[in-house]
Amino acid sequence: LSLVEFSATSFVWPPHYLFVALGIGIAIAGTAIISQLIGSGDRAQAESYASHIFYFCLGLGVVFSVAGSVLSPSIVRWMGGTGDLGRHATTYLSILMAGFIFEMLYLAFFSILGAQGKTKITTIISASAAVLNAVLDPLFIFDRVPFIGIPGLGLGIAGAALATVLSQVIRVLLGVYAICSSHNEVRLKVRKVRFSGVQFGELIRKGFPTALGQASAALGFTLLNSEIVLYGDATMAAYAAVNRVASFDMQPTAGIGGALTAIVGQNMGAGQKDRVKAFNRTAFRYITAMAIAGSLLLWFLRYPALSLFIRETGPEADLVWRLSLDYMLFNALMTPAMGYFDAYTGIFSGAGYPKYAAYMSILRLWAVRLPMIWAFRYLTKLGPTGVWISMLASNIVIIIFAQILYRKERWLESPRIRA
Repeated sequence: LSLVEFSATSFVWPPHYLFVALGIGIAIAGTAIISQLIGSGDRAQAESYASHIFYFCLGLGVVFSVAGSVLSPSIVRWMGGTGDLGRHATTYLSILMAGFIFEMLYLAFFSILGAQGKTKITTIISASAAVLNAVLDPLFIFDRVPFIGIPGLGLGIAGAALATVLSQVIRVLLGVYAICSSHNEVRLKVRKVRFSGVQFGELIRKGFPTALGQASAALGFTLLNSEIVLYGDATMAAYAAVNRVASFDMQPTAGIGGALTAIVGQNMGAGQKDRVKAFNRTAFRYITAMAIAGSLLLWFLRYPALSLFIRETGPEADLVWRLSLDYMLFNALMTPAMGYFDAYTGIFSGAGYPKYAAYMSILRLWAVRLPMIWAFRYLTKLGPTGVWISMLASNIVIIIFAQILYRKERWLESPRIRA
């Protein structure tokens, strides 16, 4: 992909994630509810909620697939995407949204499996889909696949989007296999389901704070991308390249954060509050060690890692390299804070306090990061460095806020899962 095409893939991530936000809210609410029911021994209710989560996600997937595909050109224009960037961004987003239903279906499976603590299975499925996507990308993007020289489809950025959708289809099929296997303890019934307005309402009530937080974050990142574009396509390309590299570095700590939702939920359901605190302490120790190791690895491997995404040469590419190396330093420094963010989100969601996680998401962007970015842009001459500083500072500030909420222990003494 050219630098402009590569930038387009990152440019449209926030609006795409805005559609995902509601599904994530339902999935996290479902994980918390089902894990509590498993902990209290109510298997029948857990299976009933599993069916409701599946059909909720299926319905949202159909609606958002259609709406997202139709609205993609308008969304890109609203974000300020013009010229080649706007054209490529529209192509990429419209194809991604056409396959959005597969993202929603997998969220349902992820919720059901995650509630049982089967994060190893979901990690294997997600990793397999990611590897498949990486293999399909060059086959779909290039006329001739680099390094091995075999013919490709030559579809450009449309090929990148199609490869992503196809990997999501495979992920859903693997999810179906996991749900139907003997390892799954919560059966998913799709026929003769007795739908309950109370259960749908409970999913909405518990999922709304998370969905609101995720949606607000996605909208905030949309504005963030609009701000970054003001500094030029090279800055957007640098931002995209570093984020792609860092996403691999953050997967282990994000996995621990996701597992904490089920662990906290099950132990809360069983009334084991001391075990919850012990698990949390262990999780924070692991996250600290993994984040520090990941940050160091990220920094030492910055040149070969970035070269996977910055493949062009010339003055523009040189500028992208300089900006990427600047941002890489800030990104490495904020890796531990991102790990703690995921951990606190998992803990609060598992205890039935998704509103705390929503506060974290909303305040990080809207109260700290975006105001700082605007202040740096209008009051200083730092350029893109002002954006990197704002991102690091906002992550540190919000972790301090989360620690205050955690130490008050309201989430521990008065858990809010009533299913």
